[in-house]
Amino acid sequence: MSGATHGLVQVPPGVQCFVGDEARRRRVIEERVISVFEGWDYQEIIPPLYDYADVFAGGDLAPKTYSFVGRDGSLLALRPDFTSLLAKIAAGRLSGRPAPIRLYYSGEVLRYEPPQAGRQSELFQMGLEHLGGASRAADAEVLAVAAECLETLGASGWVLALGHVGVFNGLLEGSGIEGSRLATLRERVEGKDPAGVREVLAQGGASAQVREAVVRLTGLAGDVSVLGEADRAFAFSASARGAVAELYEVVEALRGAGLADRLVLDLGEVRGLDYYTGLVFRVYAPGLGFEVGGGGRYDALLARFGRPMPAVGFMLGLDRVALLLERQGAAVPEAPAPEVVGGGGLGAALLRARERRAAGARVRFGDGEGA
Repeated sequence: MSGATHGLVQVPPGVQCFVGDEARRRRVIEERVISVFEGWDYQEIIPPLYDYADVFAGGDLAPKTYSFVGRDGSLLALRPDFTSLLAKIAAGRLSGRPAPIRLYYSGEVLRYEPPQAGRQSELFQMGLEHLGGASRAADAEVLAVAAECLETLGASGWVLALGHVGVFNGLLEGSGIEGSRLATLRERVEGKDPAGVREVLAQGGASAQVREAVVRLTGLAGDVSVLGEADRAFAFSASARGAVAELYEVVEALRGAGLADRLVLDLGEVRGLDYYTGLVFRVYAPGLGFEVGGGGRYDALLARFGRPMPAVGFMLGLDRVALLLERQGAAVPEAPAPEVVGGGGLGAALLRARERRAAGARVRFGDGEGA
């Protein structure tokens, strides 16, 4: 096969193609998740596939964004996530709609990933955004919706790992640690690497009390008792204690709603997209070595587009959910076998096929009958 022909029949690295049963399983998953979103009175939004590049400028997504120059000379970008787009739309087209605004989406995003990373550039996300409204109630609602999605899909053993970026940020308030050094520190805390955290903090800028507190974050994971331990350990930081108190309020609401056995606290959960300002969470389940989704609170993002408003959201990755369900053996109904309709003349056969379709049957027209 020549190189030119090979290029014509292969898709580029990082993109995907699904056919037949593969596509059907994904559609069933999508429809089940959307039914949950609709059941909580979220409205569907279908945002543009691309927008001006400055919508996604800055932060963690910028290096992964596919950008291009439009015919009019403007710099455009394929959407690398939905949240920034929905924030812009809420501040623009939906500016007259009162808060809270509840929106859900389902579709592809595109992010550049180096080929050697073995990761996809084309990702299908199903998620929602709760814009405005009382913050703790919205946090609890979004987590309850995420839980119901997993229950409806038949996933087993899953947990919601909850954290709050305000704990980490509060501890480092006034330390002068920023930029790449702050990003490295986040990675070390997230990686449960106390020695690595000490190494970064040894470069100066933080007191001994702060250094020990940040190191302690790497091990603050477990049940709700973690929050009491954190409250005592971080007594010197009003901001960190305030974040712990916010998280405790949400956890108590979820425990009261019957989700106690699905919660794990992880105060080292500090990474993720840089627009998060409060609650953050990830969804984990046995059978995968990575999360299937996650989300968090981003109270400062909408102000960037001229409409200051608190907000929280989450998404599930369809590819990861499908892989999880496959590995766990969760059943997705098979398509019914088709009725073969043919013979007796083309017009008569086509009439019978239309009649069977009107009755709701799945038909395959003409196979083996010469029609």
